[in-house]
Amino acid sequence: MVTFRRSLLLSVATLAAGLGLAVLIAEVTMAPPLREVGLLSAYLLASGVASIAACRAVLRLAESSRLSLQGRVFLITAAGALTGVASIFMVAQLMFVSTSHDLAVLAAVLAFVAFVGTACGAFVAASLSSRVGLISGAIRRLASGDYAASLPDGAGDEIGALARDVRLLSEQLRRADEERASLERERRELTVAVSHDLRTPLASLRAMVEALADGLVHGDAESRRYYAAMRREIERLGALIDDLFELAKIDAGALELDVRPLPLEEIAADVVSGMEAQARRLSIDLALRTEPGLPRAVVDGRRIERAIANLVRNALQHTPRGGRVEVALRQDAGWIAISVSDSGSGIAEGQLPRVWERFYRAEASRTREDDIGDGAGLGLAIVRGFVEAHGGRVEAASQPERGSTFTILLPLAAS
Repeated sequence: MVTFRRSLLLSVATLAAGLGLAVLIAEVTMAPPLREVGLLSAYLLASGVASIAACRAVLRLAESSRLSLQGRVFLITAAGALTGVASIFMVAQLMFVSTSHDLAVLAAVLAFVAFVGTACGAFVAASLSSRVGLISGAIRRLASGDYAASLPDGAGDEIGALARDVRLLSEQLRRADEERASLERERRELTVAVSHDLRTPLASLRAMVEALADGLVHGDAESRRYYAAMRREIERLGALIDDLFELAKIDAGALELDVRPLPLEEIAADVVSGMEAQARRLSIDLALRTEPGLPRAVVDGRRIERAIANLVRNALQHTPRGGRVEVALRQDAGWIAISVSDSGSGIAEGQLPRVWERFYRAEASRTREDDIGDGAGLGLAIVRGFVEAHGGRVEAASQPERGSTFTILLPLAAS
């Protein structure tokens, strides 16, 4: 309804403007009497209304038919030219031309104008049809998964805008397809990683339970050793399940943070203190270095402590005996930076962009024989999820044979 009203208003405005222009030209060139001006206006108005009505009727007929776009434009252009020529011929015969010779010449000229106008309309229709055909073909290729389809460039008209929209759609579909492939890869890696990390402790638990049940364990000391080993395997399973649960909450946007202004140097000191015994067992020097006068950051202390612990655990896992792991805190513009550096073998340049991905595990050469990591490659993914939930970001840098540095950047508390 809105389109019809707009089209009707446009037709009336065009007719009024054309009539005014015709009367003005007649006044300037011929200065006819007022009666002739009124008669001319009446004839032109009737002719214009008849032409517009005929064109609208042909347009409605073309839209209801199965003609191609080129055929519709050609038919409408021909109808407009013919009705316009007929109107001019009628007005000329009634008002201006009195001899049959002049009337025949005018008819020939009008026929020529109608032919040329229709031919121009055909050329325009062919151009429009060709451009629309290119866009239609590109959409069909998009539907089949070909995101490199070429589209017409140049014109800033509606077809050009449509081509730009289709190009934007192609880019969005390509990114969505890449994300889908990435999610599918992560799903496969999850299945493999979780299956492996569940199978190993379960197999160990099964063996120890069977040994206890079959009476193969003798003495209290040996029984206590078995029970302690079983507890460690159960705790490992529980940690893996907790990691998966945290990642599920991060993905669902359901991670609830208990934030408050806290001194990050105290949280980092607690992590280092709690892991010193583990570092000594691995013959690794674990140190903490903080910049004096650090302001507080608004954080969930429990989750940031776990994020730092994951980074330290990852560094210990990939640092050889006799190496060094350092936790450093500093203020960096509007952020507090928490960096964990190790003196391990480093990470290959091709692997560095993927270290924050879930279920991604670096090459075996970076893993210690006495592996103390999560095994499934979830630790760094959880760090990134926790930090981004705080409005922060993570960074990683590495040099071959010189170690790696993982950095957490957290926003400062508002004053």
